[in-house]
Amino acid sequence: MDRLRRLVFSFYREDPEIEAELEPLRDCRMSRSWGTIRVECVDAGHLEEVSALLSHLRRPLVAMGLGRQIVLRVPGRPQRCYPMHIPFHSDLFT
Repeated sequence: MDRLRRLVFSFYREDPEIEAELEPLRDCRMSRSWGTIRVECVDAGHLEEVSALLSHLRRPLVAMGLGRQIVLRVPGRPQRCYPMHIPFHSDLFT
């Protein structure tokens, strides 16, 4: 298991329900470069499962300040980019 995946599973080690939900991440490869966390998925169905876990994936990565965006990729398909920090409506007024 690579370090980023280990970080995510370690972050939720005290919560077995969330850890069970994160099972699709075990089949991914994760890497980090230039503020981007890349998640390589197996196929399109797997990509959908992982994209449903973004809120759980985002929390430990934001807590460690490891990137600005998460990119989900699958061979032969366009990649999906998600910002790491989602601004709240109150942030837009300042």
